[in-house]
Amino acid sequence: MPISRLAAAALLASTCSAALADVPEKTNGVYNFYIGAMFNATDDSRQNVDHGYGVTGALDIPIMSWGERWAFEIAANASTLKTNKTQDTNYFRQALTGSLMYSFGDRDEFTPYVLAGAGYVHNDTNFLDEDGLTAHVGLGLTKLIGKTVRGRIEVQGVYDDFNSKDIFDTTLSAGVEVPLGKVERVEVIREIEVIREVPAPAVAPIIKEVAPADTDNDGIADDRDQCPDTLAGVRTDNTGCAIAQAATLNNIEFDTNKATLTAASKASISEAAKFFEKQANLRAIIAGHTDDVGSDNSNQRLSLARAAAVRSALITEGLDGKRFQAIGLGETMPLVTNNSAENRAKNRRVEFLLSISEAN
Repeated sequence: MPISRLAAAALLASTCSAALADVPEKTNGVYNFYIGAMFNATDDSRQNVDHGYGVTGALDIPIMSWGERWAFEIAANASTLKTNKTQDTNYFRQALTGSLMYSFGDRDEFTPYVLAGAGYVHNDTNFLDEDGLTAHVGLGLTKLIGKTVRGRIEVQGVYDDFNSKDIFDTTLSAGVEVPLGKVERVEVIREIEVIREVPAPAVAPIIKEVAPADTDNDGIADDRDQCPDTLAGVRTDNTGCAIAQAATLNNIEFDTNKATLTAASKASISEAAKFFEKQANLRAIIAGHTDDVGSDNSNQRLSLARAAAVRSALITEGLDGKRFQAIGLGETMPLVTNNSAENRAKNRRVEFLLSISEAN
């Protein structure tokens, strides 16, 4: 391999390592491996070349510090460019690139995405063998076509400075994407209630004609409530702070068969955000539940997407996403029997499984 090609590959590898240094370990299939076939529509500036075919492969790694939809993609592709009859042999092109990718959804439903990046390219023709730089922008679409495999199609505009010319090719690729580490299981979470014993302040009893104010209705007067704005229905200790428990988030509504929060849900999200802001030692598993309408798999995916939507809404309110984990339990844990529209409405819910961390 020429020295320039080794230098370019080393530069790309160091750039990838720096970009991924702070990426936390993730599960549930957020690392994605892609392999596909590729068609090249070549620029007219490539003399004696009509079109080309090739293969492409990529590994997408999430950048969770930027948000759940960002990823860094390492890709490689190789193409054979067909020449006309005046040439003795075909031309060849290989590339190694790094890209930033943004997906407009969870990648299982019809999900569009965009990407842009740059890298190293090698052109091999019968008159010139050259290493250089390449850049690209593209857009694509993914869709789940099995339990763990997605279909993926992508179009890119590709820049190449081959032979000191500005060359702009267009590529179209299609193939399959495999979420690495994705499993179809739900962990059973057992609630453990820990009650903190806090001595009541030694205050002489005061007889008042009216009951002391209790703004958040948690049974603790405001003048002794160390954790105001407690959510309705959440149990507290004798300082007014929440204890570990399961609590249903009331008045949370979604569009039918979707994970899109309705405008009416914003007030409840804001109340929940205010509650977690006042109690920085609380952590929560956000569990989504559905009724029994639809298949088990679709209900599990819908419940996970709805729990993730609530988590994203809390993060938008300014809370640290590390305090929350979203899971989907589908129709597996109904509150009541799914034998009427009223009962099914009760079973469609979002719950907080609260726990207490000693470190704030």
